[in-house]
Amino acid sequence: MGSMNWETIEPWDYIVLHVADEYHKRYQMVEREDIRQSLYQWFLEHPRKTAEWNGLGKKSAQNLFYRSLRNQALDYCQLWKAKSLGYEPSDLYFYEPDIIEALLPAILRGDGADAPKLDLGMPGKPPAPAEGGNMMAMMAEVKAAYIKLNDEDRNILYNKYANSMTYAEIATELTLSSDDAARMRHNRAIKKLITRLGGFRAYSDKDDTNESPDSEHDNNDERDSVQEVEDTE
Repeated sequence: MGSMNWETIEPWDYIVLHVADEYHKRYQMVEREDIRQSLYQWFLEHPRKTAEWNGLGKKSAQNLFYRSLRNQALDYCQLWKAKSLGYEPSDLYFYEPDIIEALLPAILRGDGADAPKLDLGMPGKPPAPAEGGNMMAMMAEVKAAYIKLNDEDRNILYNKYANSMTYAEIATELTLSSDDAARMRHNRAIKKLITRLGGFRAYSDKDDTNESPDSEHDNNDERDSVQEVEDTE
């Protein structure tokens, strides 16, 4: 690990400040300055990515730095949240989209009788809160997060899971331009719901440079779901 080259970091310091503020609001038990230092640590540990991304166009580089720094903040804050509450980070359970989608019909229809039939086993991951007879608690947690969504997101999810509407039918019902537009609204609503349930699992961010501005990571879509990347400079 080398020394930090401030000249390569300074153009992106506004992102560091923005991400530190964003995650401090969500994880108030973590000091804003500690989050900032963690983000600077990311630059120290990723010199190759920093150098390559600095050579890209501003918008492409900004998107990549936002994504990786949000992931770094998420990982750091989840670690300190676990410590502050007295459990290990490995004990954290992260809701996956397929689990949310399996639970929503029973939750939104008020039909809890079907919920215990769901297979929530996920090999290689911590057990779901539903296991061991806690299904009702899990459903209550998801319902509480659903209620906090805005009207548009709740309508999309209710039509999809309570009314069993197709994306084409949702598009017609909500006067959207196409079924693809309805699908995108649905995916964003699911991601916002997961964020309210604690967020996504942080992905492993190695210092390799074979990523493009459009590359994806399987475990963390939070970066583009809750708020769009802003040109804040």
